[in-house]
Amino acid sequence: MKFYGITGSTGKLYLRQRYQRVVINNNSSTWREVQYGVPQEPLLFLIYINDLSKSVSDKSIPILFADDTSFILTSYDDSELRHKANEVFNIINKWFHSNSLTLNYNKTYFLQFQTKTKNGNNTQMLHINKTTATVKSIKFLGLTIDTILNWKRHISDLKPRLNKACYAIRSIKPFMSLAALKSTYYSYAHFIMYYGLIFWGNSTGSDDIFKIQKRIIRIIMNSNKNASCRELFKKLNILPLQSQYIYSILLFIIKNKDQFPLNSHMHTINTRHNNNLHMPPANLTFILRHLISFSCPRYGVYIRQHFKLLRVVAYRRV
Repeated sequence: MKFYGITGSTGKLYLRQRYQRVVINNNSSTWREVQYGVPQEPLLFLIYINDLSKSVSDKSIPILFADDTSFILTSYDDSELRHKANEVFNIINKWFHSNSLTLNYNKTYFLQFQTKTKNGNNTQMLHINKTTATVKSIKFLGLTIDTILNWKRHISDLKPRLNKACYAIRSIKPFMSLAALKSTYYSYAHFIMYYGLIFWGNSTGSDDIFKIQKRIIRIIMNSNKNASCRELFKKLNILPLQSQYIYSILLFIIKNKDQFPLNSHMHTINTRHNNNLHMPPANLTFILRHLISFSCPRYGVYIRQHFKLLRVVAYRRV
């Protein structure tokens, strides 16, 4: 704290004169002054680990979110990747040791992204006879990420949660008004589908989520299970999953438009498409299907057109 300018009585009062006791079955110990440690507070934790990312920023891309820390490494060569991974791992362990911390190996994982045709290797990070687990998928900030980013694992995790929401809405349907059911939909189903939608919304498994959404809509509107949902979505003023996906991408691009290059940044020729987003060339279908290309094969053509055309797309697959 002194290094960051917090000195004098302010720091002492914040860290000292704190007491604690233990209570077991209504029996409590005497109060004792805390001799070690600090109050459990995010600010102090962030101050403590603030220089962790700097120690390996020249060798990796560190990502810190609260107490969840990740390091991204890139390489075209497997042996070089293994070398970089172990090098960064050793630096991290040295930082932990220098700051009186211990790395939890049971919660430290190694995940390698690759294409379907590329065989994975058995890269392991070793430090003092301790190794980290190499996994095929991992949950990161609420998203289940796998090695080839096909989002099957994530969608498999979503389906039981949405089925529970569907059952809950079906159970309360006879007792609730349409407004209450719609509110319940947004509380128990919509937020599950909406989270991270710009990443997995165009994957092949998203159709399974869309089917559950339609089932919920039919329950709310008391409609036959084989009835078309086109008009039901309109009456409820709820976007179908793929329309919500397009809308989410549009909002993301608008909010972060300074992060996306324009055609005018790529050349000096004055054309009518100068102010359009620059579409990077890519051959892999994997890249074309994801947000990095700013579009998707089924709906991307509409994203580049006037916003009003979204009305045409909104109910195309319902």
